[in-house]
Amino acid sequence: MSDAVNTEAFWVETILDWLVENASLRKERIDLKRKFTQEPYNLSAVRVLTMMDELVALHNARSGAKLVLSQNWRLAHRNNSVGDFIAAFLRLVLPGHDTADATTPDNGASLPGRMSETRQGRAHHQRLEALRANPRGDWKPVDLEIIASQYAMKFRKITGTHEVFLHPAVAHCVTIPLKAPIRPPHIRAFVAMIDGMDEAAR
Repeated sequence: MSDAVNTEAFWVETILDWLVENASLRKERIDLKRKFTQEPYNLSAVRVLTMMDELVALHNARSGAKLVLSQNWRLAHRNNSVGDFIAAFLRLVLPGHDTADATTPDNGASLPGRMSETRQGRAHHQRLEALRANPRGDWKPVDLEIIASQYAMKFRKITGTHEVFLHPAVAHCVTIPLKAPIRPPHIRAFVAMIDGMDEAAR
């Protein structure tokens, strides 16, 4: 067995063991298709972010590296299913390693590979197209935050009443209300900003 597979097996078991301890459940109850915040785990988003920090600290201690998770990466993956998170983390700590051949955990569940990553990409595109097609929809700030995370946009709250979205490829920013309804002009401006990012990348 190669060193890469040994390392992969270590991280898979480490994450599953963390779940067993922190979600207080038996390993055979782990369902890789469920999100950390869903049954049977019921973990808070803050606890998931703490798990990421603990995994990075362990990685750095073992490898001597200085891996730091960006805020965008943390936000993008905090709502992953367990399997998708494991695949994403393996791609991070084992660059170039193919998670399509990931080690099967003891409970017999298999990890998602590149097909899962493709489905995620389609889902992100579908969210954006849903905004484009229905700017009058009942959109919430979290809907835009999820999309922004996938496009490496920065966003921050201003005085607790508004949130601003920025990206270095676009000269302007987009501001949305946090407490008042998000109106169609806000949605159109947000979509136009992402379109501008795509244009700049070509």
